[in-house]
Amino acid sequence: MSTVEADLDRVLALAKSQRPDPEGWSLAVDRSWLQRSFFRPGVATLLHARSDGQLGACAFVCEPAPEASGPITVTSMLQGEEHLWPEQLEWIEERIAEAAPTPAQIVSENLTDAETRRWAAAGYDLVFEELAMECSLAGDLPPVRWPPGTAILEWDAGAPSASFEVYQAAFRSRPGFPGWSQSEWIDSLTSEEIFLPSASFCAVHDAKPIGFVVCGTGWIGQVGVDPGYRRMGLATALVTEARARMRALGIGVAYLHVNRNNPAGLATWQHLGWRECGRRGRLERAVTSDATDTI
Repeated sequence: MSTVEADLDRVLALAKSQRPDPEGWSLAVDRSWLQRSFFRPGVATLLHARSDGQLGACAFVCEPAPEASGPITVTSMLQGEEHLWPEQLEWIEERIAEAAPTPAQIVSENLTDAETRRWAAAGYDLVFEELAMECSLAGDLPPVRWPPGTAILEWDAGAPSASFEVYQAAFRSRPGFPGWSQSEWIDSLTSEEIFLPSASFCAVHDAKPIGFVVCGTGWIGQVGVDPGYRRMGLATALVTEARARMRALGIGVAYLHVNRNNPAGLATWQHLGWRECGRRGRLERAVTSDATDTI
C-alpha cells in the first residue's frame, strides 16, 4: 500500500470516529470525496499520529483547483485530542498568511458546537449552516397526492430544462442566489456518480413546469416549487414520489440538507418524518472595523 493510500485510510478512520456519527450523511466519510478534496496538488496537509499510528487530528489547507477561482478552504478534524488544537491552529494560520490576500473559508462536514467555539475564539464567524436530516424508507409510505391536473416529466424526457425554469422562479429572489446558467445548475446537481436520474423529475400542469426534485442515491438533492403553486401539497408529493422510487431500488434510508435559517422548511421536513442527524457549515474571518469618528 502506498503512503498516500495509507494516509487516506487513516484520515477516513479519523472522520468515522467523529460524533455525531457521520456514517451515511457526511462527505467526510466518503473515501472518494476525501481523495479528490485533500489528496491532490495544491493541498497542504498536517497529520497528528497517536502512539498506535492512527490519527488523533488532521488539517488541510486547499488552494482552489487550477481551473477555479475563489478562497482557499480549510478543514480540520479533532477527536479527543483537544490539546493539539493550538498547534493545529498555528499551522493553519501560517498557511493562510502565505496565501494572502486570497481569503480563506473554514469548511466542516460534521460541525459541532465545540468546533464552532474553537473557531470563534480564533476570530471566525459561522456564516452558513445546514442540518443533515434522515428518513427511513422502511414500512408503509404515505400515498402520493398530486394536485389535480399534474403530470410528470422524467429526467430523460425534458425534465432538466423544465426544472431549471422552476429553479429560477423558486430561488432567484433569495439572498446569495448564484445566478448559474442552465448548464451550470444541471452540472452542479448531476456531475457526481451518485446522481439518480430515475428518482429525479419535474411536475407540470397544463404544460407549465411547476415543481421538481433532483436526487442522488439515498439523497434528496434539491426540491423546488414555483411560487404560484405553493401550499398545494406539491413539495410533499414530489418528495414522497422520490422516496418511493428510491425504496423500489432497494435504498433503505434517505438523507437531505436544510438550511438552519429556514425554520419553515425544517418544520415541513420534520412533519414528513425526517429527523436531524448532523450539521455542516462554513466559517469566515470575522470582519472588524477600524473606522473612527471624525468631526
